[in-house]
This record gives sequence, C-alpha cells and structure tokens, in this order.
Amino acid sequence: MVEVAKILLEFILVFLIVYLGYYFLSYRKIKKFDRKKMPVNVKYLVFKYNIDVVKLGYKRVCKTLMLCDSFIIAIVFTVTRFIDNIYVRLLVAFILIFPVFAGIYHLVATFYKKESE
Repeated sequence: MVEVAKILLEFILVFLIVYLGYYFLSYRKIKKFDRKKMPVNVKYLVFKYNIDVVKLGYKRVCKTLMLCDSFIIAIVFTVTRFIDNIYVRLLVAFILIFPVFAGIYHLVATFYKKESE
C-alpha cells in the first residue's frame, strides 16, 4: 500500500511540475489568437479535427491542452518508472508517447466538437 501511495505521489508531483512549467513558460505569453503563432498542438486540433478555436476560446483550448500534455507526460513517466535501463526506458517512452497523445487529443477533439454543436 505504501508503494502505491509513493507512485501516486510521484505522478501528482510530476504532473504539477510539468503543468507549472507550461503555465509560466507558455500560457502567460498568450495574448490573443493569431493563426501564424499558434502552438503545434492547437494546429493539430484545427487541421485534423477542424476545431473552431475562436468560437471555443483560444485561451481555454490552450489551457485544456496544457492539462492534457501534463497528464500525458506524467502517465508516460510513471509507466516507464519501473524500467531500470535508461535506453530501454527511452525506447518504451518513445513508443508509448505517440499513441497516448493521439488518444487523449482525440478525446479532447470529440469533446470540443460536441460542445461547438
């Protein structure tokens, strides 16, 4: 039981560190919507899922994606925590990161599609 609590605490700590890093480094710089200066994750939602960022609110979409990115990084870190060899850990993280990103972003896109209708 103590080991599960340690893992959960580590997950929360990684999530908070990544989220605060995103917040202070990128979110505070966002002023208004500019199609040329959009972050890559917002461009992905716009081009792949045809999300209307202006209608939903640019800052709101950016904040949601910040939460999702922090969650994804914390999940991958926690899952690969048990691997001791650094090269194998990097390989497993590299293999896991793309399907997890695609799945979470698909859920976010379907949520925003339903909300915009």
